[in-house]
Amino acid sequence: MKQFLIFPFILAFFPLSSIAQTVPSEGYHSPIGIPLVLSANFGELRPNHFHMGVDFKTNNKIGYNLYSITDGFVSRIKVSPYGYGKVVYIDHPNGITSVYAHCSEFKGTVDSIVRATQEREQNYEVEIFPKKNEISLKKGDVFALSGNTGSSTAPHLHFEIRDTKTEAAMNPLVFGFDVADSKAPEIRGVKVYSLTNDGYRIPGKSTVRTVTKGTYGYYVGGDKITLPSNFCTKSGGIGIAIDVIDRLDGAPNQCGLYGSILIVNGDTIFGQKTDRVPFESTRYVNSHTDYEDYSLSSKKYHKCFKTTQNSLPIYDYGTNGVLKCAPGDVLKIVYIAFDPKGNKTELKFDIEVSAGAINPQDGIAIDLTYLQPGYSLQLESDKRKVEFGIETVYEPLQLNESKLNTEIGTAAEPVHNAFKIKVKSAENPDGKQYIEMITEKGRRRTMMADYQDGWFFAESKYFGRYTLKRDTIPPTISTLNFKETITFTTASKLTWKIVDGQTDISDYDIFIDDKWYLIEYESKGSYVTFDRPADMIGSKELKLIVTDQAGNSSTWAKVIEFK
Repeated sequence: MKQFLIFPFILAFFPLSSIAQTVPSEGYHSPIGIPLVLSANFGELRPNHFHMGVDFKTNNKIGYNLYSITDGFVSRIKVSPYGYGKVVYIDHPNGITSVYAHCSEFKGTVDSIVRATQEREQNYEVEIFPKKNEISLKKGDVFALSGNTGSSTAPHLHFEIRDTKTEAAMNPLVFGFDVADSKAPEIRGVKVYSLTNDGYRIPGKSTVRTVTKGTYGYYVGGDKITLPSNFCTKSGGIGIAIDVIDRLDGAPNQCGLYGSILIVNGDTIFGQKTDRVPFESTRYVNSHTDYEDYSLSSKKYHKCFKTTQNSLPIYDYGTNGVLKCAPGDVLKIVYIAFDPKGNKTELKFDIEVSAGAINPQDGIAIDLTYLQPGYSLQLESDKRKVEFGIETVYEPLQLNESKLNTEIGTAAEPVHNAFKIKVKSAENPDGKQYIEMITEKGRRRTMMADYQDGWFFAESKYFGRYTLKRDTIPPTISTLNFKETITFTTASKLTWKIVDGQTDISDYDIFIDDKWYLIEYESKGSYVTFDRPADMIGSKELKLIVTDQAGNSSTWAKVIEFK
């Protein structure tokens, strides 16, 4: 097995500084015409990202008016069966952009422009960037209705505020919207780790304590955590993470932590405040939290320390949170969690380090089998090549080279920047090859493969077991809300189930008497819906064509009389 180790790269990252925001009172209009009750807040921990907005509950219904929060113009509209679904972006003169996702339908000029674009491009999925002031809105104007489109799992409004210039997401709860919150954060557990000086966790050296809420506040048993002396190293230290959530009034949902401060022996050592998260940094959530506990048991640990590579701009104070200690030391810990309304929770306890010898290994015993955050690495065999760039991983990861032909890394380990997989094959490169990756908990992910000089290749943001495959099977089409034997109908909607067992659906079109009509694709339900125009009467030939990413197509055709 050949290896190539590429020189370390010194990363530029944001300086640690206070990022408290002073937001002028604009008297913003509510984005939706019902009381504002949250099911999720800004900065909540999610798989591979922070929640970049707030979710307003809509009584499990769609169709509520959505309002422009202040004067502005529509700068972007997107329609997709994935992600935000139907979404509208409005730029405002004060330098912010408001975002309204998962809409059920558009209204007024927005709707007219979207429909005209879909007709012109003969595609349901469109992205439009109107010219400045082409679609001007006044404060309180209605431009869409709330919905459940895209990757939404229930009706709600996902609402964001972004910095127009940088597109960084900003916390809407500091902009003065009328969201009731009288509840302080809830602390559920403490985890203490042995760390390297770079904030990397030393394998096998962590301890967990349950936090209990009593009559006089939160506490750990005995108000003390005792650590063995070998948690200490010559140049490293220890780190603390807190399992903490928040709740708001009106709903029982677990929401995310807004801010916290860690005080050690009277000095403020570390803090976070989730006012602003750039989209290019959001995947660092995998480094901010204890990824393993989050993915395996849904624990919401927020680390009060950071690795050298973590460039999230949410951290206050000038240290990386690695606490220096020696056998026999006692650290007096005060942890304070707070929300934007000023509700706060405090936890006090001591950390006692037992007498004895420190860990003789000053960190992680890294050798050439390790993939490191600050390095690039290439692994190569006769039929496989794997190219890892800088910051593929968050912490040093030992790779099993003997499994390279079938498995890369550990499925439960997170990936930051995508890595390239190359597979040598004599197959004819006909555009139908793809690489299938089986990731954590058996999840199946597919990546269409490119080809060059005998090698098929693709990029992956997940580790796991992988195989080069070929998709020659077309999608299946079946009727959903009507019978296959139908010859006439009075229905206003026709729906078909469309499924592909290997690669994803890439295109879907319906032609009626050879004329293209709009159909909507709902990816989470794997169905397309045709809304019949009111004037469509008489015998019509319907032809639905569905194509997958490998170019395989299926056609459903039938003559139906519309009555």
